[in-house]
Amino acid sequence: MLSSVTAEVQDAILGEDPSEGALRTVGLSVLSLVASLLCIFLAPGFALPVLAAFVVVTAFGWRTHQAEIARLLTLVATILTVLTVTLITVYLFISAFPAFTAHGIDLLTIPILESGPQWFFWLDLVLPAAETIWNPRAGVYSLIPLIWATVIVTTIAGLIAAPLGVLGALFIAEVASDRLREVIKPGVEILAGIPSIVYGFIGFKVLNGFIQKSFLDDGASFLIAGLVVGVMALPTVVSVSEDALSSVPDAMRDGSAAMGATSWQSMKSISVPAASSGISAAIILGLGRAIGETMAVAAILGAVVQPTVPLFDMFDASSTLTSAIAHNYGSATESTLDVLFVAGVMLFVIVAGMSVISQYVERRINRKLQGQQ
Repeated sequence: MLSSVTAEVQDAILGEDPSEGALRTVGLSVLSLVASLLCIFLAPGFALPVLAAFVVVTAFGWRTHQAEIARLLTLVATILTVLTVTLITVYLFISAFPAFTAHGIDLLTIPILESGPQWFFWLDLVLPAAETIWNPRAGVYSLIPLIWATVIVTTIAGLIAAPLGVLGALFIAEVASDRLREVIKPGVEILAGIPSIVYGFIGFKVLNGFIQKSFLDDGASFLIAGLVVGVMALPTVVSVSEDALSSVPDAMRDGSAAMGATSWQSMKSISVPAASSGISAAIILGLGRAIGETMAVAAILGAVVQPTVPLFDMFDASSTLTSAIAHNYGSATESTLDVLFVAGVMLFVIVAGMSVISQYVERRINRKLQGQQ
């Protein structure tokens, strides 16, 4: 069993019939890489010279045995990626475990009094408001307002990014000329390179003043945060949706036109259904961006943690899961830090769940388009 695994690893790195020179070169590169990793953990002062030796050996091997070195580098990159994600996940759950142990279900309830009963957030409309829901000094923590604020901001952002992003992608892929497409698509993708704190500052400075004057509101709100995050998610939705629409074979459109369909009918009945898996993935990726956005939301909503009354008031404001982490981790006590790790676990589970749902939707749509059940 061990010999077969070793043979498979050797074939993956060196190929089926490696030369003696390739064996020595790859072996020396592997040894220098292992020495670099050991130095990082055991003797950090020597890590840079040993890492430089790995780079020199690998560069020399690239000139003499490029195929074998390329196999090695791809394998190392894959292992490091999987290992990094695994370690982050394990560390996140281990760090959140003390808060789960200490507070349990209290993290998903709203306290009424220090010695009084507790209830779930949806009863806030019919029961008195809590005196405090986030007081680290008193050891009172409730993540429900943070979760609800995240839901509101993400919903508003999705209502902006999803329709505008898909329509924009349809225009770029199906309507715009080649010259116009070469201008619009890079311009849209440039929006993704603007720092999120710039979006947050502009949103707070421009939209906040407009909301105050037009709606007689006296501060930042979920509406402003949702608008800003929706604009931030637009490049992702537009770019991925446009790629999906552009990948639809021209023969399908030509066949539709030969049957007498108009351009709009071809887009509606051919292009969009054929690219629906990619469009769905684009929308889910955009929502993932909205859920995980930190700095723009933190700049707009501030650090206040409070339930909204009524729950659907989009002109109210409260920290989201991400902005609460950004505002509190610098000065957090050990117990508060554990609770923030619980918020991180929730974000991780939500985004991972959305990824699983997107893959399921993509497979389901692909089976449907192929005539399978």
